Amino acid sequence: MANDFFKFREFTVKQDKTAMKVGTDSVVFGSCLTVCGNESRILDVGTGTGLLALMAAQRFTSAQIVAVEIDPSACEQARQNVENSKWGNRISVVHCDVRQYADAEQFDLIIANPPYFSNSLKSPNPKKNFARHDDFLSLHNLIDCVVKLLSETGRFALIIPAERAANFAELAGDKALFPLRKINICPTTDKPSSRVIFEFSRLAANCMETTLILGTASGEYSDQYRRLTKDYIMPLPDVSAKYLPLCAETEICMQH
Repeated sequence: MANDFFKFREFTVKQDKTAMKVGTDSVVFGSCLTVCGNESRILDVGTGTGLLALMAAQRFTSAQIVAVEIDPSACEQARQNVENSKWGNRISVVHCDVRQYADAEQFDLIIANPPYFSNSLKSPNPKKNFARHDDFLSLHNLIDCVVKLLSETGRFALIIPAERAANFAELAGDKALFPLRKINICPTTDKPSSRVIFEFSRLAANCMETTLILGTASGEYSDQYRRLTKDYIMPLPDVSAKYLPLCAETEICMQH
């Protein structure tokens, strides 16, 4: 079985070519997570390779992290990555459906890069469909899980396609989850946002909205993106970003 390796400054993520990949969405999302200092327990929903759990362990230095994954092969992959990292004592990888996950103690932060393709063309690879389409975990299901597992003062953060952002915020509002932060992610300076990072709380507050530009109009990585990810990934190559996948270039069932 062939494997890829994604080089981070503090760890290396091993990737099964038949399963999930490390993509720009996850790297940007993990780099943008807000550290408040009171995050003692973090839940990563659908951890995949374990990338977000590992980034969270690096970012939240005293937190215990539970990484839940329903796919058995992805779960094993995440366990291997966690065991090969320096944070194995703070990350627990759990093989289960998050809808059935139960814990006596709630979480201070829940993070998710959920499957978000809906009613769209599918890949012949069932593992990719499982990871990328919301047949198995709809956004409604995800919100219900968050409501059950989030502490009263906790936060919920996720990354989602821009075209689904308004609908998701409405669904969250129906469950008394209110946006604290919104980051509009644009692939380049001349393109509209393709992804949105939301941060929600049970407490209503003014939502802080910002924009993150990943690349320049000429196709190079932006200084903003380089600064954001410099503590996590190896130095970005001095080549045109158009040859490397930015999140807005994602094609249905091709990348994630």
